[in-house]
Amino acid sequence: MPSSETRDTSPQRIVVVGGGVAGLVAARELSLGGAAVTLIEAGEQLGGRVASAPLHGHAVDVGAEAFATRGGEVQRLITELGLAQRVVPPAPRGSWVYAEGVARPLPKGGALGIPASPMSAESRRVLGFGAALRAALEPLRRRATPTNDETTVAALVTERLGARVLERLVRPIALGVYSTDPTELRIAQVPGLREAFDRSGSLVGAARELRAASSAAGGAVAALEGGMTPLVAALEADLLGRGCEIVRGTQVVALVPPFDTEPSWQVHDAEGSCLASADAVVIAAPELAARELLGGLLGGSRDAAPVPSDIEVIALAVHDERLDAAPRGTGVLVAPGDPRVAAKALTHATAKWPDRAAVRGPGEHVLRLSYGRTGSAPETAALADADAFALALRDASLLLGIELAPESLADAVRQPWSVSPPPGARPEPQTPATVALAGDWVHGTGLASVVAGARGAANDLLGRLAPLHTTDPSSTPQQESTVRPA
Repeated sequence: MPSSETRDTSPQRIVVVGGGVAGLVAARELSLGGAAVTLIEAGEQLGGRVASAPLHGHAVDVGAEAFATRGGEVQRLITELGLAQRVVPPAPRGSWVYAEGVARPLPKGGALGIPASPMSAESRRVLGFGAALRAALEPLRRRATPTNDETTVAALVTERLGARVLERLVRPIALGVYSTDPTELRIAQVPGLREAFDRSGSLVGAARELRAASSAAGGAVAALEGGMTPLVAALEADLLGRGCEIVRGTQVVALVPPFDTEPSWQVHDAEGSCLASADAVVIAAPELAARELLGGLLGGSRDAAPVPSDIEVIALAVHDERLDAAPRGTGVLVAPGDPRVAAKALTHATAKWPDRAAVRGPGEHVLRLSYGRTGSAPETAALADADAFALALRDASLLLGIELAPESLADAVRQPWSVSPPPGARPEPQTPATVALAGDWVHGTGLASVVAGARGAANDLLGRLAPLHTTDPSSTPQQESTVRPA
């Protein structure tokens, strides 16, 4: 019996707005699924916060410098792009924490600063004997109340482990990794933490479980030799090889949804010109831009978006042979509130990544410092370059325990960023069936979350489009072009 349905065999036309890693990965996944993809990026550079800058003759990462190995999604992407041979692990030097004017080695084997071995020598040095003992006894305590979506990291850590664990370990790491204070960070926003805690009933037990899982997967983080920007170049080359169109330097300012006489999305630029017509759209732009584009279709207004945090990365090339010994391991995280230091974190890049040191001259080191905490502008924001670099050198001296002379500074570069709060800080956005969202504000901080989320969003969109791509001759045009909630 003949079917009343007709299968449209032409490829789905999909526009991806935003050329950061989320947009690039989503575009690739859509192309793999048979779609005809156009990616539109407002700036001239692709990659978003995967970016580099020249520093004393060599490129240095001024955005993401590594990826978490959890889940294996980034490694799988890297392998598919032919970059597997360029993956490098960090040096096993450990990192430090600076709190109350003292720098101490971070305890090994924890998660988000929660110590897996509270009575280890490192834990006792940071916490003191009494606080370490309280944390060590935590697995024996009965869980008072079940967690929920509103349970914050600060509340749970304070109740279970005490204020010193929060202040000296968890807060500096939460601010360094998520740019979010643990009073605002919910445990559901930290990958795996809530599930591990609910299974074990213990935060110490959860830290042990999460650390064991990351160790079994081959380590917590890895990077690409020379920096992370080859990932962006490989994604771009892959997209072009698949026939995807990439438009740079063009800002999308309006999306007109399908209507009775035009069953496609219309994508407009600032001049009012239609850049493309599409069966579906992926918004891989920052949250404020996404809300502006979709308006009421996203559920809530632009005002519903939390205010992003401004941060700044300053990278220094320093000549000082005393740094060869990596006096503070791979870097230092800073507990807030100390007036002596403005930076929130320092990464000793040439100590953390041996391949970075190999291309530098004898005694030359790269130090990356991060500024800016939730609710306040970076301390460097209003400073001229010379003053910002001098502040960074002074902070590096304090955090590394070595007085770095002004003449040791060979070169410096700065890069500001705007970072959205992690998902969970606002109601989950609702979109039409022919729209998908991708990016850190939707799927979480870090490349592991962004890559996995973008792939999932693209495949979910393809799945929703499949039945819409089957037309019924008896259907009216109005029925065929209706935008349905996801």
